[in-house]
Amino acid sequence: MLSNITSNSPQETSLKPGQKVYLYGDRRYEGKLIRPLERTYPQKWTVQLELGGYVAANAAEILPLESPHPEHKDPKIPFSEEPEIEKIAQLEQKIKILENTIQQLETENRLIEHRYHEVERENEILRQDLEQAKQTIRQAKDISPIIRLSLKRVLRLAHQACMDVQRTVGGWILKMGNKARKFRRLADIWDILSVDEFILSEIFPPEKLIAVNLILPPRRRTRPEPPEKKTFPLMHPQDIIRNRTMTLVKSG
Repeated sequence: MLSNITSNSPQETSLKPGQKVYLYGDRRYEGKLIRPLERTYPQKWTVQLELGGYVAANAAEILPLESPHPEHKDPKIPFSEEPEIEKIAQLEQKIKILENTIQQLETENRLIEHRYHEVERENEILRQDLEQAKQTIRQAKDISPIIRLSLKRVLRLAHQACMDVQRTVGGWILKMGNKARKFRRLADIWDILSVDEFILSEIFPPEKLIAVNLILPPRRRTRPEPPEKKTFPLMHPQDIIRNRTMTLVKSG
């Protein structure tokens, strides 16, 4: 029985003087082992605390800060399958996410290909229309409608804007109520009225207005009279023979 009482436990035999330990399971009570106390049961050790002072603590209440190095060659490391199962579950979830992403990308790719073919068909139609327009331009004598303006077309456009156009001496008159402005060319009136929006103050500025009562009608063109035809008198036969003989005489 005495041998059982004095026998040291494995934890007591692992304690060594100078070893860093902490007491009562609380790391606030850290210190260094000094030496075991003799004739004490349970075994007690003198511990120098880092907080200051010394204390005698039971060996069961002393825990080493650093685990002792294993003396056996093949230590048994505990193995748990739970971390591996969690990793496998995480990998499977990532694989599912990647598969969903791939399906979305494939769907978007099919939509892009469909839209690409639609754009190709539209471009082909536009190319055909462009070729037809080029052919029309090549065959047309005059493709610009502005160059071949007529008074009828300008009047139709002016009447839509509640205006009137008439010819005058040296140009054209654009009228609206008591306001009138003179233009040198009919194309100038067309350029002003053919826009989507226009401002009356810009069409009829005060400095370019003319009095309506001073507008003169166009002058009629007089056809020039042809010059009088001059008739030459008839020559006698002897005069004709004389002229011919004179042309045959060689000069000195």
